[in-house]
Amino acid sequence: PSRLLKKDQPNAAICASSSADGYIKLWNLQDSVTGSKEQHLLEPSVTCGGHTRGINDIAWNPVSPFLASASDDKTVRLWDMVTGDALVEYRGHDSFVFCVDQYRHMIVSGSFDETVKLWDIRSGDCVSTLPAHSDPVTSVSFNRDGTVVCTGSHDGLIRLWDVATGECLKTIYAAGNPPVCSAKFSPNSKFILAGTLMDATLRLWPVHRTGSNLCAKTYKSEHHVNVKYSIVADFTYDGNILTGSETGKVILYDLQSQDVLQVLEEHDDAVLAVSAHDKLPLLASGAMMNDRRVNFWAPKSFQF
Repeated sequence: PSRLLKKDQPNAAICASSSADGYIKLWNLQDSVTGSKEQHLLEPSVTCGGHTRGINDIAWNPVSPFLASASDDKTVRLWDMVTGDALVEYRGHDSFVFCVDQYRHMIVSGSFDETVKLWDIRSGDCVSTLPAHSDPVTSVSFNRDGTVVCTGSHDGLIRLWDVATGECLKTIYAAGNPPVCSAKFSPNSKFILAGTLMDATLRLWPVHRTGSNLCAKTYKSEHHVNVKYSIVADFTYDGNILTGSETGKVILYDLQSQDVLQVLEEHDDAVLAVSAHDKLPLLASGAMMNDRRVNFWAPKSFQF
């Protein structure tokens, strides 16, 4: 779960979810996740509406309670998640906006128009447009200091871009160029975790190693099915890897050994969205039409 930290609540756990219904919902886990076997039905603390079509991706600002959303209505929007108010609308893409990320005063978005755009959060202006790929852009991710953006696309390429100059710094690809459905920097920005369609594989790519097709680790199992949808992956607080599957399962991999540590089964449809808290053993997962649930996971012994 993405966190919205408050000074008096250093371990706050607040998760945002978005959906094809065009709404964003905010969930406060702190009063409801106990670690017991008993399941709790949460009610959203905030609901945001304004997009005219479905929302494909959302991203927190690392230093303020602002959430960015990417939608099929070809816009990116910025929300104040304390009040639920829409703050800024960013227009300029010519097709569906599929992915978004934030770093302080910057937003990056990727679209089915095959471009990546950088936006000034405060003015709403597009400050740079990158002709990034030759197929829809499926993922964008800032590194930890906001100087580099990673992009992934159905053209099978992962690219690193200098934010200040717009220069392409590196291009990464797997053998056979399988379509990239997710790509994000590791917390230390030394690696990129990328998932590909068809071969249902997660790969960990070193950012600075020379040679575009040499990955450090590969994660694959019979539980992990990914041939049709863009399924994301995330790093857990203790450094392991979390992802979803079209079988409705949530899979946790050991980062170093590449073994499956755990398979979580509660969803009734493909799990497209997963997220892990960066300081607590809390996980979140969201599934498709036949399920329509966001599930939160915690160890049996967990207490806030």
